[in-house]
Amino acid sequence: MMHGAIFGNKRSKEDYGAVMNYARITPPSVKENYVDIAGGDSSIDLTEAVGGVVFDDGKISFKFTLFDVEHKEKMKNDLHGKRLRIVLEREPDFYYEGRLSFISESQTGSIYELCMEARVNPYKMENQITIHDEEVKAAKEIIILNERMPAMPVITIRGNINISYAGISFSLKTGIYEIPEITFREGINRLKVSGNGSIRIEYRKGRLI
Repeated sequence: MMHGAIFGNKRSKEDYGAVMNYARITPPSVKENYVDIAGGDSSIDLTEAVGGVVFDDGKISFKFTLFDVEHKEKMKNDLHGKRLRIVLEREPDFYYEGRLSFISESQTGSIYELCMEARVNPYKMENQITIHDEEVKAAKEIIILNERMPAMPVITIRGNINISYAGISFSLKTGIYEIPEITFREGINRLKVSGNGSIRIEYRKGRLI
């Protein structure tokens, strides 16, 4: 099966009759930070000094074959320079986000080839938002699993709930909250809650591309 791509609300096959020859992903580089030791061996690695490894943008290189000059021109006009959500049909559960640039084109008879690059965020995102609902009548621990991308959840409270995460506590009343100090890391995250009411935790997982 030949897969295509979706750029925003445009589909490469349905909207342009384009055949996707390839979509090659280049992983993001680590933002490394080294300090030289004058007169000494090696260097000091400060790459994780701000709390974890961070990354440059990744890249997706596309090549499309088209069979109509109008479709070729329309594809360039619709997409060039735009920052869009990108879905590769071979992995429909995820999306990328980045800016598109057409870098070259060629023609052989009535067949056209377009090459395009997308500079994308270093994580591919799950289409589905993860939701965790919990009734709180007594003290309990909530276990949250997260992927590689740090995720700050949207927390919806009904009633009065106390939350403790990574040694920091918050007393929350009915409302919707985004709290930077509650940012889920890769793996197991533990929230201690108590009080009387309910809590909904919503976040989107992201995998390193």
